[in-house]
Amino acid sequence: MRPAPIGSKRARASGLVLVLLAAGLHAESARADSADLVEAGRRLYQEGVLPDGTALVGARPEGLVFEGERAACATCHRRSGMGSVEGTGDQAILVPPLAGPVLFTPARFAEHELDEAHHYVPNATWRRAMKRRAYDERSLSSALREGRNPMGEPLEAPMPRYSLDQRSLNALTAYLRTLGSTADAGAGGDEVHVGLVVAADADPADARVVLDVVRAWMKAPVRYGGRPTGYPKPIRLHEWRLSGPAESWSKQLEDAYQRQAVFALVSGMGRAEWRPVQEFCERRRVPCVLPSIDVAPDEVGYYGMYFSRGVELEARILAEHLASKPLTSTVIQIYGDAAGREAARELSRTLRQSGIEARTRRFRAIAPHMSLAGIDEDDVIVIWLRSEALALLAGEAPSGPVAERIYLSAMLATPQHVTLPERWRNRVRFVSLDDEVSVQQEIARLRLSRWLDKRGIGSNGDPRVQADAYAAGYLFSAALARITQQEVRRPPVPLTGEHVLEELETLVSRRADGRDVIDEDLHVAHYGRMSLGPNQRIATRGGSIMRLAGPESGRLIRVSDRITPR
Repeated sequence: MRPAPIGSKRARASGLVLVLLAAGLHAESARADSADLVEAGRRLYQEGVLPDGTALVGARPEGLVFEGERAACATCHRRSGMGSVEGTGDQAILVPPLAGPVLFTPARFAEHELDEAHHYVPNATWRRAMKRRAYDERSLSSALREGRNPMGEPLEAPMPRYSLDQRSLNALTAYLRTLGSTADAGAGGDEVHVGLVVAADADPADARVVLDVVRAWMKAPVRYGGRPTGYPKPIRLHEWRLSGPAESWSKQLEDAYQRQAVFALVSGMGRAEWRPVQEFCERRRVPCVLPSIDVAPDEVGYYGMYFSRGVELEARILAEHLASKPLTSTVIQIYGDAAGREAARELSRTLRQSGIEARTRRFRAIAPHMSLAGIDEDDVIVIWLRSEALALLAGEAPSGPVAERIYLSAMLATPQHVTLPERWRNRVRFVSLDDEVSVQQEIARLRLSRWLDKRGIGSNGDPRVQADAYAAGYLFSAALARITQQEVRRPPVPLTGEHVLEELETLVSRRADGRDVIDEDLHVAHYGRMSLGPNQRIATRGGSIMRLAGPESGRLIRVSDRITPR
């Protein structure tokens, strides 16, 4: 083809195509550069790594120096960028939000009167934070390098000073402008979409209990801090039932997510397998909030939040109890299903570290008496069976095994529902994570029972499963309520999973003495001391050895001190 003459229509059209192509390539390159800048800022903010790959260094006014992740912004201002509060009363330290919608906007009272009779203002630092002007690139640079806010006032400890070059400052500024700027998937529309997973190995009766309780919570007005409150958007619950082998669950979860993205998974029901669910949550950055399961995944990541490690924790508690004194007896374990097998493995592994070997037997319903064959009086019997299988075993041997020491799992064999002959009841001891014996705990149980009855759910199900679902529903709703309450003193920010997880950390906590809870409404009815934190996603880490309180009682009383395995 001959070249088009200069000035011809074909030449002008070709030139236009080239210009548009060049413009498109330039725009694509600019987007890539912008994305790279934001990613560099994210690494600086979350990991304490500068754009050149070296460690971030921060120096506090009193002389302390931090490097790397310890110097990262997220250490105090949190991954969500929504800050935190450390301490109480007049000494409360406010770590202010850095999320873009808050940082680059004037504080709520920058141009309005701050009436301290109606707003919590414990000290001058809080007052300055609530009245500051909006940050821009210049004032942010001054804050980071010189420790001064937009009005030129000094930022007090613990805010470090950083020697950032312009490239690092540009990267951090770019990231902060994106931080908290958009709602997470499942929360950006008119509703907050929440999922509830029922694993294929879940007991159908327990699954019904969980679904009934969480459905009721999603419909109920939230009460937090003694008064009704709530999140302004309605919550829509999506039930995801998994089937088949665990290897197929990942695809099932992805398919369900593609049909409707969810903001979080709240509660849930499973037994020995939950790893595919946890991996899905990490991959999709979806909070997994307090499912009721018997075995927690080995890796819980950032987005998982669990009541305990389940029967594996019970096994570690029992191992420490047995190893606390010289043991010459044989330890014989009996298990019946996958959760019991995991508990038996963990007990064997942990006892082996103390030089104690355990023998393991599989319970078979067709020949239950074989599980107790050949047991001697001095043996220690550990039974990892659910209530139904335990009742079958006890029915075959109503006088019990000749061994005097028999330990049961309170998680698998619910004390309130277990049926045992008198000779068994007098000898058995339970390994229990629900070891808080106090008036406060009784109040929590009574509140749960009243709540269930009021909604027609009844209290005949597994008490732990009911308590788990109730606490998960309440705590998730309360976290949303707390976020709403914060908007009294700061601009609204789109909802993110990281922010909800951080609020849950403060809600799922018991004070050090175990007698009081930060959750003043006492809605956690099943566990002893609990706490969560930035790198702490398992709430309960201890328990006790307990016995039945009386011949007809399902209540447990302690026979050991609280044990927190190393």
